[in-house]
Amino acid sequence: MPQPGSVEPSRRWPRHKIDVRLKVTVEGTGSGGLAFGRGNNLSHDGMGAYIPSAIPVGTRVLLEVSFLYSPIEVKVKAVVRNCEGFRYGLEFVDVSAEARRIIDKNCGAAIH
Repeated sequence: MPQPGSVEPSRRWPRHKIDVRLKVTVEGTGSGGLAFGRGNNLSHDGMGAYIPSAIPVGTRVLLEVSFLYSPIEVKVKAVVRNCEGFRYGLEFVDVSAEARRIIDKNCGAAIH
């Protein structure tokens, strides 16, 4: 919570509430770094998620996401930017044009 008189930094993109299933693979670990979780908010450049697994901040992961407006699971790379318990902030990186299109469509259809 910001202190009185302080200004909270603004975000580049608004967050949208979602509820999607995730499969998370920690890069460089093979199948040993596999976890399942739930995405609970989405922006154009990242996602907030609950993942019951210990993943260090700065770790690169591969997300397989079952978005509402996609008939297939979307694969997107991300970096863990923050963690509080099992709640993670994930920033998308190296997003393909198709994944970008699906993310944008889901952001447009989601609730702010």
